Amino acid sequence: MVVGLANDIFMLFLKKNKKKTRHHALTILALTIVVIVLFFGLRPKVWPVTNEIHWLPKKNALRFINPGIAYVDDVHSFSSKQHSGEFTIHVSVAAESLRRRGFRPMLMMHDGDDRRQLTIWHWGSSVIAMNGDDYDNTRRWPRVSAKDALTLGDASFITVTSSSIGTRLFINGIIAKENKNWRLTIPDDGKKLRLVLGNSVYGKHGWEGEMYGLALYGKALSSEKVKSLYERSVRESRFLHCAAEDLLLLFTFSEHEGHLIPDQSGRNQPLQLPPRPIQLKKAFLSAPWHNFNPNRSFFVDAILNLIGFIPLGAVAYCWLRQSHSLPGKYEAAVIVVFCFSLSLSMEILQGWLPGRSSSLLDLGLNTLGAWLGILLAGWCVPTTDKSFGASNY
Repeated sequence: MVVGLANDIFMLFLKKNKKKTRHHALTILALTIVVIVLFFGLRPKVWPVTNEIHWLPKKNALRFINPGIAYVDDVHSFSSKQHSGEFTIHVSVAAESLRRRGFRPMLMMHDGDDRRQLTIWHWGSSVIAMNGDDYDNTRRWPRVSAKDALTLGDASFITVTSSSIGTRLFINGIIAKENKNWRLTIPDDGKKLRLVLGNSVYGKHGWEGEMYGLALYGKALSSEKVKSLYERSVRESRFLHCAAEDLLLLFTFSEHEGHLIPDQSGRNQPLQLPPRPIQLKKAFLSAPWHNFNPNRSFFVDAILNLIGFIPLGAVAYCWLRQSHSLPGKYEAAVIVVFCFSLSLSMEILQGWLPGRSSSLLDLGLNTLGAWLGILLAGWCVPTTDKSFGASNY
C-alpha cells in the first residue's frame, strides 16, 4: 500500500513536470516565432549608406541610381496667382533603362498632397506629365504622354508648357502631345512646394539615368522658342536656357561637385544632394485599392504576409490555452488582438524604413493568418486531448 502510494505520488510529480516542460517549450517556441516575425517584418530590404547620385563632370550632368534623390526644399519663386498659372518646365535626361516599369519620376513638384502633385516620368520609352497620383490611369485623370519619346543612351529634351490654350508636351523641340482642354498645374496650395528629382517624396520610387539640366519659367514658351532652344543646345552640346523669359529656377550642373547646387536663376532655391537617401514624406497604412497592381510581386508578398502569421497564431494559442490564465471563450480573441497589435506596430515602423511600405492590406493578411493558425491549432489539438492539458480545466 505504501509502495503504491509512493508510486502514485511519483507519477503525479512526473506528470506535473512534464506539463511544465511542455509549457516552457511552447513559451520558447512562441518567443522564437515572434523574433523571426519581427526580423523579417522590420528588416530593410535595402539599407543604402550613401545617396546614389554621382557627378559626371565631363557631361555637366548628375547620374541617379535607385534610390537616389535630390530636392529643392522650398520653391518660393512660383505663384499661380502671380503667373496666371502659366509655366514651362524644360529638362534634359537620358534614361538608364527602358525596361523598368512602375512609377519612377524624373521630376516631381509636391506641396504635401499627392492629389495635386505634378510629375514627369516615363514608362518604358513613353514620357508622361500629369497631376495627381493616378499612375496606372484607372481613374482616367487628364495627362499628356508621348510614346517612343526616349532613346536608350541618348539625351532627350523634354519640355512641358501650360497656359490658357492648354498643355503641350515637346520632345526634342517638337510637339509630341497636346491637350487643349486641360491645364497642367504646379501645386502651391500647401505650406511648402518641394521640387524632387530622381525619386518621389516618399523616397521609394527611384529613377535611374542622367540629368543634364533643368529650367522652370513663369510663362509658356512658344513652339518656336522651344524648337530654337533645343537646336541651340544640340549645336553647343550643353543645356541652354532663355534668360529673358521669366526664369524662375535653373540648374545646369556645371559645378561638377558638391552637395548643395546653387539656383542659377539667382532666386536662392538650392538643389540639395543629401549624403543619405531620405523620405520627405512618410506613408502609413496605404489602402490596398490605391494604385492596385496585381503583378507577381504583389501575390508573392500577399502569400508571405498570410502564411507568416499562421505559425504565430497557432503556437501562441496553444501556449495561452495551456497556461490556463483565461477562460477558454476569450483565448482566441486575445491571440487575434495580440497578433493584430504586433502587425500594426510593424506596419507603422515600416513607414520609416528604407525599401519598406506600410500597407493596410499587409495588416489584414497578417491578422487573417493568425486567425487561420488558431483554427488549425484548435483542429489539430482538440480541447478533449489530455496531452494538451485541457482536461484539467
